[in-house]
Amino acid sequence: MAQKSKRLSIPAPRRASIAVARELLGYVVEAGGNADALLDRAGLPHTATAMLDPKWKGQLSRLQFSALYAEAVWALDAQAAHQEEREPLTKSQFDLFCHCLITCRTLRDVIARAAAFEAMLGPRMAALTLSERDGVAELTMTTKRTKRNVSAYVSDLTGLSAHYRLFSWLLGVNIGLLSAHLRYPRLVSRECASRLMLHPVIHDAAGNTLRFSSYYLDLPVIRTPAELERLLQRFPFDLEEILSREAPLSERIGVVIHSALSRGLKLPTGAAIARQFHISPATLKRRLADEGVTLLQLKNACRGDVARVLLANRELSISQIAQWTGFSDSTTFSRAFHQWTGSSPGAWRQRRTAPDEQ
Repeated sequence: MAQKSKRLSIPAPRRASIAVARELLGYVVEAGGNADALLDRAGLPHTATAMLDPKWKGQLSRLQFSALYAEAVWALDAQAAHQEEREPLTKSQFDLFCHCLITCRTLRDVIARAAAFEAMLGPRMAALTLSERDGVAELTMTTKRTKRNVSAYVSDLTGLSAHYRLFSWLLGVNIGLLSAHLRYPRLVSRECASRLMLHPVIHDAAGNTLRFSSYYLDLPVIRTPAELERLLQRFPFDLEEILSREAPLSERIGVVIHSALSRGLKLPTGAAIARQFHISPATLKRRLADEGVTLLQLKNACRGDVARVLLANRELSISQIAQWTGFSDSTTFSRAFHQWTGSSPGAWRQRRTAPDEQ
């Protein structure tokens, strides 16, 4: 008897955030762009007048949002390029960049080749620098921006997110980020920033940087050119594209929980998660048990990850971080954080943020 193929747990498509779509469209208008022409290029049937109205009750599908996001980013990057008197990056150049990476052996090779390719394109792409220290890899993307405005912010944040998502896809795993840094103050809404980059971002940093375990650098590239052709149809603007290959249910649920925490939303209940993955609460519990984890453990792990990132931002108080991560008060949060790390939030912040202040 033929063995049945293993069924993957794929989240149901979500309706895109109308507020974020409206915000991106508004930035294009502020930069002097034609919003109706943008929506036409994106294949959306709506008018700019309707979508820019806060009272508009329409909806966008996942693919409609990704099309609008793509056109908005190309328009904003073109506006930033004009300010900086350089040529903007094109979709064909980005696709060629991805094709140059698909034949690399490991992530370390990918980054080396990406750095060489981006150096060739000069100011149209970032200059990549990889460093390692104490088992932590830091990938810094230096862009030659003469203006630090919303156009440059959205372009750089998209670039940071695109590199992370592309590298994860090439390896077939979701790279566990320790932190993501951006050299700008937060120039967009919190919802917009968390939609464009799933991982919480530390703003006002020295550079645009991704930090992750050096372990990932020597993992093999497992993707094929044929898979890349399919990916590039909507990449990097389809923000819900599943990057990992046959990722465990626990990993996919972790993405959902991280997304909620990053946007300051309440943690989803077990029933809500089960509905999103088209399974019953009992099946959810059983399948997580098969993977050796409980939903509470997943939630706490995600809370701990987000809390550590937020603690690097000294503008946030311990009470604010406690509320952000779903705790009723700072005392309960501090007790849980001590269980996770063996340290109080204040002591952890003091040790971890000191080097960044030098």
